[in-house]
Amino acid sequence: MCSKPLIDFDLIFYILKLFIQILHLNLSWLFHPTPQLKFSFQRRMTDDIQTQPISDALQSKINLFRTTTDLRTFQIDTQTDKIFVNLNYLAEISEYFHILRTGSYTEKASEKVILDDVFTEELVIFLSYACPEGFEFDRTINQQNITALAYFSDRFMVPWVKQEIKKYFKSEDFKQEIYDTEMLIQLCYLLRAQSYASADIDPVFQKIARYGDVAAVDKAVAILPDKESRIYIGERIIFFRPYTFTVRPQSYFNWNDNRARLFF
Repeated sequence: MCSKPLIDFDLIFYILKLFIQILHLNLSWLFHPTPQLKFSFQRRMTDDIQTQPISDALQSKINLFRTTTDLRTFQIDTQTDKIFVNLNYLAEISEYFHILRTGSYTEKASEKVILDDVFTEELVIFLSYACPEGFEFDRTINQQNITALAYFSDRFMVPWVKQEIKKYFKSEDFKQEIYDTEMLIQLCYLLRAQSYASADIDPVFQKIARYGDVAAVDKAVAILPDKESRIYIGERIIFFRPYTFTVRPQSYFNWNDNRARLFF
């Protein structure tokens, strides 16, 4: 008498096959950012990108990525446009694009990925930093690209860009550059959501703490979407805020005036 096997291998094989087919349908859902990671980025795009004209330099970069070349053949569809990138190069620096390039996904076969939750302008800002142009790199970090670099380096899993961001926060350039208060606070929120170490974010807290307009800082912290982040960021700013005190008024006496009767 044959006993029934304890493990149904046919069922396991069917489940694995179904799981592989689901993965094969689309890769982008694996890396879809959480609402917490997207808050400050979306707010900046809504408030700034939509109301301010695109600079000539950025428009030139956008036009560059809109055109295909022998190397830039992989298409990225954004919310507002479509651009072309060198997938092989990006696969060398990004775990996201490495999986996209080496895996068996529909995006690889169609040579196209859809990122319909981002704007072309912000994506091109990141690509302009990460990708060379004319065999040269522009590795400048400033308030014009810091948000895009922080957001996409996490979403696309580009560790060396994260390291450059940490170095920038400790640099004299960051200390001296004038930033918008709300932008810095949203940047702190984004970095914390991406699990940056507290020591890496502290230079940003220190910069915010040196601002004299306490009311503006408190107002920017108050619009953060969750209570835990509001408390944490508020406490870190207070921790680095310079101690202020009011000098007590002094009394002056004429030590030679016997009528004051100081001691008798």
